[in-house]
Amino acid sequence: MILGDSIRRRSGRRARPRDESGTGLGPRARLALVTVAIAIAGFFAAYLFATFVLYPPSEALGEAIEVPDLVGMSVEEAREVLRNAGLAVDDEVPIPDADRTRGGIVAQSPLGGQALRPGGGVRLAVSAGPPRLRVPNLLGFEEATAVAVLERAGFQVERSREIADEPAGRVARIQPAPGSEQEIPATIVLIISTGPPDQVTEDTSGVGAEPGAEAQGDAGGPTGAAEDAGGPDAPETGSGRR
Repeated sequence: MILGDSIRRRSGRRARPRDESGTGLGPRARLALVTVAIAIAGFFAAYLFATFVLYPPSEALGEAIEVPDLVGMSVEEAREVLRNAGLAVDDEVPIPDADRTRGGIVAQSPLGGQALRPGGGVRLAVSAGPPRLRVPNLLGFEEATAVAVLERAGFQVERSREIADEPAGRVARIQPAPGSEQEIPATIVLIISTGPPDQVTEDTSGVGAEPGAEAQGDAGGPTGAAEDAGGPDAPETGSGRR
C-alpha cells in the first residue's frame, strides 16, 4: 500500500479516501440512497393516511339490498316500498317542477338498482309543484319594457288600454296586483294608459256635443237664414204693408 501511494504521489494523482462504512460507496451515492429511501417512505405514509384516515373503507354490505326505482311514485308509496324492501326514507328535499304532480318523486339517491345494507336510507327529491314568482311592480314602465321583463320571468302577457293619469304608452295598472305570488306560467294583464283625461278630450274634440248641433251650425239654422236674408236689398216688412 505504501509503495502504491508513493507511486500515485509521484504521478501527480491524489489517493481516494477510504470508505470507512465498508460499502464501497462515496458520500454522494449514500446521500442519493438516503433521499430515495425517504421519498419512498413518504409515499407509503401518504397512501396509508389517505386510505385509512381520509377515505376509510366502507363497511361490508353483508346481504346487500337492491334499491327500488321510486321516481314517479308519491312519498307515501315510496315509504311503503322501501319499508317492504328493508330500507327507509333518509330525507325529503322539495324541488320546484312544473312537469311533475306536487308530492311526486322527481329523483332519488342512491339510484334505483344500486345496493344498500339492510336498514339503509334513501334520499328523495319531491316535487313542490310549478315554481311560484311574485308579480313585479312595473307601474309607470313603458309598455315594451314591462312586457319583456314579464316574459323573461316566465309569465304570459296580455294587454288592455284605458284612460289614466300615466303618460300614454306606460303601464297604469297590473292584474293580478304586483307582489302577489303566481304559479308559472301565469297570465299577467297590463293596462296601458292612453293618456290623461284632459289630453284625450283635446284629441277627440266634438265628442259629447248634441246630435245635429254641428250640422245646424253649418247650415246657419233658422236664425242664420233670417239674418242672411236681411240685407240692404231685402224688401221692407211691417210698415211697408198696405
